Amino acid sequence: MMNRVQTQTRVEVRATPQASLGLKMLARMLTLNSEELQKLIEQELEENPALEASDEERIRIVAPTPAFFSLDADPPNPTDDGDPDDWLDARLATPPMDLKAHVRGQLRLMVAPELLPIAEHLVESLDGKGFLRVEVEDVALYFDVAPETVAEVIRLLQQCDPPGVGARTLQESLLLQLNALQSAPDRYDPEILDWTRAVLQSGWDEFVSGRWEKLQRRLQLSIDDLAQVKNFIRNELTHNPAGELGTSEPVQEQNTAQEPDIIVRVSQSGLHIEIRGASPDTLRLSPAYLEQAMRLSQGELRCSADEREHILHYLGRARIFLQALQQRYQTLKRITEAIAQRQYGFLMTSDARFLQPMTRVEVAQATGLHRSTVGRAVRNKWLQLPSRKMVQLDVFFDASYRTAMLIEQILERHESVGKRLSDAEIAEKLAEMGVEVARRTVAKYRQRHNILSSHWRERQRLVG
Repeated sequence: MMNRVQTQTRVEVRATPQASLGLKMLARMLTLNSEELQKLIEQELEENPALEASDEERIRIVAPTPAFFSLDADPPNPTDDGDPDDWLDARLATPPMDLKAHVRGQLRLMVAPELLPIAEHLVESLDGKGFLRVEVEDVALYFDVAPETVAEVIRLLQQCDPPGVGARTLQESLLLQLNALQSAPDRYDPEILDWTRAVLQSGWDEFVSGRWEKLQRRLQLSIDDLAQVKNFIRNELTHNPAGELGTSEPVQEQNTAQEPDIIVRVSQSGLHIEIRGASPDTLRLSPAYLEQAMRLSQGELRCSADEREHILHYLGRARIFLQALQQRYQTLKRITEAIAQRQYGFLMTSDARFLQPMTRVEVAQATGLHRSTVGRAVRNKWLQLPSRKMVQLDVFFDASYRTAMLIEQILERHESVGKRLSDAEIAEKLAEMGVEVARRTVAKYRQRHNILSSHWRERQRLVG
């Protein structure tokens, strides 16, 4: 007798949490610095008629008018005072080409139209040396695209001139420059190009730490071969891809030009924290749209379904935007207050020796925020200390930052004149300050924070 098999279908409905529009907007705003936030506000003001600026002067950005040069005007009379050739020199002495403008013009011809906003964002994220200072995941989250899409735009960015632009690390920049040189093999010895690539790809750690014997054994290079590679890298490659475009400011000078997102000042009651950027007080809901929505709710306004949808949609969008802006302000303030309580000595003195070990989890526990919220909020933000020195908020959550800042202090103190310190000598100075690190750790932290080696620092000093 055949057994009867009974089947039963059960439908189970589970509610999965969905991020609200407000949370998505807040997550997007938290990753923005003050300049990027200003651009987002201007875009929202342009697109949403239900949102208005309550005080336009406080959020308006006045773009400077670029200088205009012409060679069409008549030259001055040679009999006038001064050199008769001065007029031509003055007209031809235009400022050096701006790096971002130079790269932007190339990239616009390479990317698809729908990817132009991502390309523009990446170009704006280039620092003065041409390095890309933004994470793929952050850009993907900002534009709500796949990380692979952002990576493809970065690949196109790295094909632009000058060679090496768009790199995230010095190693990547040197490899990009080498790729450009290998496109013209007649000018260089192919064998040296191959040796250099092997050193940069497979022997990078040994190369930057000066472990030459290990590098020779690993890549089977002779002393003469390695010497040729060193000379090639020194003479043909550069740590500053944007140098030819006149944007070769030192990292310290560039940082001082960076606009702070948070300012900490000393007041009579202690430390005063100022969150910069447009605040919710500078924006408001449109009175006209509010009046129409009120009349709709009271049945006093007759309009079509499309008009009703328009009013309610844009008012709701404006409310979400204002709420997210207010939450961003409060979140940054709470996080900075928690940091200030732990890092009071560093904030008051700007001395990296007073930096205390700290994690994002500790800040999350102190503020009641989720650690992912803390991670988004501190990313890509600059803080101005009472001494007016600028530091990134990440400095409080990465032990390597403390060591890198101490290295910079040592170099400023001991390299104003005379001999450049080697990594071993820097390690000795750190030990005198109570920080025990190996020479190779000094080299690693230098590379991570773009502090030049003794050779490049000496070369920079000689070049001026």
